[in-house]
Amino acid sequence: MRIPEDMVGFRGDPKWRDMSDYLVHFTKRDALLNILDAGHVEARNQFGWGRNDGATSHLRMSTCLSEVPVDQIERIASRRGHYGIGFRRDFIQSLGGARVWYAEEPQRTLLFETFGPLYRTDTARENGLWKLTPFIDDVTPGYDFTWEREWRVPGGVRFDLSDVQFLVLPRGEDKELFRNPAPDVPLLSPQGMEFWTDAWNALGNDQDRYVDRFLRVYANPSDYLTWDHEDYDYQWPVEGQDSAEAVEDVFDTELDYDAKAELAARLDGISAMWLNIRAFEEWVADADLGI
Repeated sequence: MRIPEDMVGFRGDPKWRDMSDYLVHFTKRDALLNILDAGHVEARNQFGWGRNDGATSHLRMSTCLSEVPVDQIERIASRRGHYGIGFRRDFIQSLGGARVWYAEEPQRTLLFETFGPLYRTDTARENGLWKLTPFIDDVTPGYDFTWEREWRVPGGVRFDLSDVQFLVLPRGEDKELFRNPAPDVPLLSPQGMEFWTDAWNALGNDQDRYVDRFLRVYANPSDYLTWDHEDYDYQWPVEGQDSAEAVEDVFDTELDYDAKAELAARLDGISAMWLNIRAFEEWVADADLGI
């Protein structure tokens, strides 16, 4: 399976992990098959500001996508559907798509003050402001979906298969069923592990970046500790950690569970136990060993 090199990160830079060049539309299984067959993600619902204005409802009929980075889509997939179709950001922009503006106070009040007179005076609905309404969400304490990092495309998304960058499928799905309508399109899992395995390989083993970071915090005990031949173990002045514990300490929520498990498995090939460099250096300083 081939994954584009810039799938992780933004503008081809994999270090920009908080942004993405890709937008994903989440849906259900049969809906995704229909989308691939038709080459069309339909705009079936209206979204945005002014949904009580029937005269402009056609302007707000939109397709919704998310710009959540591809390696972090598990949470939104669990809400919106574990099936998805991914496009490049610039392709969606070429269709008139844009990110949603989440209007909170005081901007929310300003919008009411701006659109209030339009409802009364612009009876023909000719003002260009109406075309912005699909991209404005009214945020209130009971309605706040800013975490979805949503984009919308009024009128829906028509595409060729060459425009599709990847599909999202849950583990256990019959992938051949989706390869038939979408040959050569990468298939990813929202749960993470399959994505991380393929992405690290496709990126020229980008996992090395994480190994390098890890080795700035933890060291192979053979580089620091003396060997106790009687106990057949290192002499530990500070507590050692196994690979899984050390990876959790370094990366915490930055990587998901499956990515951390895979990284720990690779580190196990270097050493089964790890020494926290800072903790060891503090012990040396406190002991005044002059090492």
